[in-house]
Amino acid sequence: MRAARFVAALAAPLAVVAVPGTAHAATISQPFYADSGDACRYGVTEGTLGWRFGTASPLPVLGVDVNGKLTDRPVLNGPGTCASDGYYSSATFIAYAGTVEVDRQTRTADNSVVPFTFTMPGNATKASVNRVVIQVCRSPVITLPPSYCGTPVTYLAPPVA
Repeated sequence: MRAARFVAALAAPLAVVAVPGTAHAATISQPFYADSGDACRYGVTEGTLGWRFGTASPLPVLGVDVNGKLTDRPVLNGPGTCASDGYYSSATFIAYAGTVEVDRQTRTADNSVVPFTFTMPGNATKASVNRVVIQVCRSPVITLPPSYCGTPVTYLAPPVA
C-alpha cells in the first residue's frame, strides 16, 4: 500500500509537466506616458502596457495589452487653461520585434478624452515584442500641416528573472 501511494505521489507532478498547455503565462504591467511636447501639453496619452509573457524558455513576449486614454485639450470642464488652437492630437503606438515593426496603432482626439484598449501585435504575427514606442503628434483640423510631435518615448519589455 505504501509503495502505491509513493508511486502515485511521484506520478501526479509528472502528469502536470507532461500535459501541454497547463502552464500559465505571466503579465507584467507598466505605466506609460507621452505628450505633444508643447508648453500647454495639449496632447497627452497615458495608461498601462501589459506585457504578456509565454511559457517557453526564454520567456517571449507574446503580446502587449495597451489600456489608456488620449487627451486633447481644451476639454469641456477639464483642468488647465489651454485655449482651443484648431489642432487635434494623435497617439501612435509602434511594437517592435528586434528592429522590425510588427504592429502600429493610432488613436485620435479633438478637444476630448478618448479611452482605448487594444493588443499588439493585433494580427496573427508570432514575433516576440521587445519594445513599444509611443509618440503624440498634433495636426491642424482644417488647414494643411505644419504638424508637430512630442519626443517619442520607448518602453522596453521588462526583464524576467
